[in-house]
Amino acid sequence: MGGLPGWWRSWPVWLAGVVLALLPMGDALAVERGALEAAIVFNVLQFVEWPNENALPDGSPLTLCLRSDSPLMAPARLLEGRAVRRMALHVARLDAPVGPCQAVYVDSASAEQDARNGAREPALVIGASDFRPAARPAIQLVFAEGRLAFDIDQRQAKQSGLSISSRLLRLARTVSE
Repeated sequence: MGGLPGWWRSWPVWLAGVVLALLPMGDALAVERGALEAAIVFNVLQFVEWPNENALPDGSPLTLCLRSDSPLMAPARLLEGRAVRRMALHVARLDAPVGPCQAVYVDSASAEQDARNGAREPALVIGASDFRPAARPAIQLVFAEGRLAFDIDQRQAKQSGLSISSRLLRLARTVSE
């Protein structure tokens, strides 16, 4: 019965709690935010139709391009190969020579420049929630009222020959024609 006092036996739990409390929250929030944005980007892709998409064989790649230093790269890679309607998601580096990109995630001035340098039309340009590209994207992620939402610019999508489903339009925070 002698044993150690109860509080002494639980010191590893207390130590773990103190260590966790002292960890920087920014890194944890960045990982969570990246995963959330990756999931939203993936779901948005489900509701966009590219020109001549119906002529492609089933399982053709739908290429999402983003910079290798993007916080979205790791979470997006976890979605590699997932079905996007009849196509399969392929994640590629925007800052390396690649084939055509059907979707481009722009989260920095460097990503915007890379997207501009490579003629990747028709491409769905998606702006990150914490970056506003100079050229307005078709989809702009935004944090509003404590949640992640998105705005749609139909004109930009139509200029790229893309068709956005009315179901996605209804979910958007704003839609501009």
